[in-house]
This record gives sequence, structure tokens and C-alpha cells, in this order.
Amino acid sequence: MLQSLLFNLFMYLPDILFLILLYFVVKKAVKDAIDESNRPKF
Repeated sequence: MLQSLLFNLFMYLPDILFLILLYFVVKKAVKDAIDESNRPKF
């Protein structure tokens, strides 16, 4: 039981890591965009 659970976890690990990476990239992009729009225009 536990072995199959671990196997499933390892099967999905790349997907989970990809989603986490995607989340951080999107969060940084959104933060940069907000900083960009808050910056005074000359």
C-alpha cells in the first residue's frame, strides 16, 4: 500500500515541481508588473 503511494508520488513529482515553479514565475511576473505600473512616469 505504502509502496504504491510512494510510487504515485514519484510519478507526479515532476508535475508538482513544474506547478510550483510556474507559480513562483507567475508571482514574480505579477509583482514586477505591479512595480512597473507603480513607478512614476517621467
